[in-house]
Amino acid sequence: MRPQDRTAVLEIAGSLRKWFTPQGLDEIRADLESHAGYLAEREHRPLGFVTWTDIDGDTANLSWMGVIEDWQHRGIGTSLLAVLVAELRRRGYRFLQVSTVAESVVYEPYAETRRFYRARGFRDYRVDEKYFGEGDNRYDRLLMRLDLSSPGRDRSG
Repeated sequence: MRPQDRTAVLEIAGSLRKWFTPQGLDEIRADLESHAGYLAEREHRPLGFVTWTDIDGDTANLSWMGVIEDWQHRGIGTSLLAVLVAELRRRGYRFLQVSTVAESVVYEPYAETRRFYRARGFRDYRVDEKYFGEGDNRYDRLLMRLDLSSPGRDRSG
């Protein structure tokens, strides 16, 4: 991802209101200053993105991912994940971690997100209670991990 791709990433994320709140968009904007990533395009039209950052040299964090809703279920997210996994393996990472809303929150868009990651080899790692939100509007986070140590153990790359 190039610095000039940041606008496209924010436009895509901004169109995904089921997943990204205004606070989330502010966080993405800040993270784009330091996180690496990839932008998927078709005929120069941005369709999706994935960003990541290092946690500890052994584990990378998939910080943000999104695909324009009309283009979901066409392999774009899977392709973005495959490119990221290949790069992280090349760099010697053992795990890729992603955080999402836990199952204690009944909301179909995030159920779909969990299904996406699980279908690509991610396994539930930990639930952090009342992690997201503020005050009385706090909800649980699910951390999921993909083992990158042996190719073929996942379905993304």
